[in-house]
Amino acid sequence: MKNVSFYRMLLLSFCLSWLVTEAMAQGRIDFNRTIALDALETPLDYSIYLPEAYCKSEGAPYPVLYLLHGYGGGHHDWLKVGNITNTLDRLITDQVIPPLIVIMPAAAKSWYVNSPKYGNYETAILYELPEAIEAEFPVQTNKGGRVVAGLSMGGYGALRMAYLEPDRFAAVAALSPAIFPNASGHDDFRPIQIKLFSGVFGEPFVVEKFNQKNIFSLIEDIPNPPATFLTVGDDDSFGLYDGTYAFYKLMREQKKPVELRVTDGNHSWKLWSREIETALLFLSKQLERQDNFSYIPEKPLDSFCL
Repeated sequence: MKNVSFYRMLLLSFCLSWLVTEAMAQGRIDFNRTIALDALETPLDYSIYLPEAYCKSEGAPYPVLYLLHGYGGGHHDWLKVGNITNTLDRLITDQVIPPLIVIMPAAAKSWYVNSPKYGNYETAILYELPEAIEAEFPVQTNKGGRVVAGLSMGGYGALRMAYLEPDRFAAVAALSPAIFPNASGHDDFRPIQIKLFSGVFGEPFVVEKFNQKNIFSLIEDIPNPPATFLTVGDDDSFGLYDGTYAFYKLMREQKKPVELRVTDGNHSWKLWSREIETALLFLSKQLERQDNFSYIPEKPLDSFCL
């Protein structure tokens, strides 16, 4: 009898687990989209996450998150390594974040700035890509419906985008951001970091060009930046907790909206796949609903929902 009861409980547990899984929202993914943009010589690759509500023609217009990868990464990273689909599905199902569309562009090793070596990725991703997305998909076009986040190099890029256009983003989140105070010379950086900057801030590296584009310079001229979320591991192998804390301290001194989390972990996907959830919760609190929405799609919505 004990064995029978055990197997009944096991079966019940399996069934409940199956029901929960079945009830979870199932977002749609397109891994390999490309778009021709005037700023780039070759088409831009990007991936997209569409919430389940999209295929049910519910909830439009949707907020949109631009989610950026790190140095040497690509538009598949958050999907294949960062487990972002399951995280989004679960948080949307639990109604702790609203259904939203997530755009994940590829940016090579560009640091999300314009440069002769890599191309005009800043112009492409900050201006031209959102314009194309807003023409094709039922997304919010107001500041309250647009947020940006990224990891490492993408954290730098996300902060830079948000501070260059503070009237276009409700909030920004940077995970293990590769950010550094303005430098006085090459000795302020490790040799490996100067190598990673190669071709972006001059070639060879020019300190003045870095400082000019640096977020520590940008934030000085922005009285009302988007709400900012920073998170970094206490064992970050690049020591990025130093720059992250320095920036947090600067923002606090200037009484600008910022939150900081220092968590257990290294510069790794183990940390980012966990901390993106906290970032999503922060970003969602800054979103605002857009009313009086009018949208005529260029393509049928069901092309993603077959």
